[in-house]
Amino acid sequence: MMRRLLLIVLLLAAPVVAEAQFPAEVQRGTRVRVWLLEPARQEEGPWRRQLLRGTVESVDASNLRLSVPGSAGSLVIPRAAVRRLDVSRGVSRGASMVERAAEGAIGTAIIYALMNDPRRSGGPSFRTDWRAAGVGAAWGAGVGGVVGLIWPHERWQRVIRR
Repeated sequence: MMRRLLLIVLLLAAPVVAEAQFPAEVQRGTRVRVWLLEPARQEEGPWRRQLLRGTVESVDASNLRLSVPGSAGSLVIPRAAVRRLDVSRGVSRGASMVERAAEGAIGTAIIYALMNDPRRSGGPSFRTDWRAAGVGAAWGAGVGGVVGLIWPHERWQRVIRR
């Protein structure tokens, strides 16, 4: 009976212990993006959350020590204060190009379809809205792909979400 009770207590406590530790992906030298709880609602950015980006100097079971660009020294963040933590997967020109091309294609397809007027005498006009959307998608994909290739962005993977 006592063993069963001990086993039940351990099984119930295991998620709490596991949640109190940082994932294995968070190691020294890793670039991370950390969302911290903020007591007051802010006008810009996510409400009641503060966003930090930095490089992990050290990590233990309960604290994360970050080196934040533009600051002197390091910042210690308790595990309990972390609302979300993402690990950088680096900058990829190819992935940025594909994402921006898809975004540009969808956005300009919608704009071209909404602005199309087959009865217009001047300027571009298409017989159907689908044709306008196709032309808009082609232009948007091209421009978006070039933008993503020239200005790639950092890719992130979420490892903690509370």
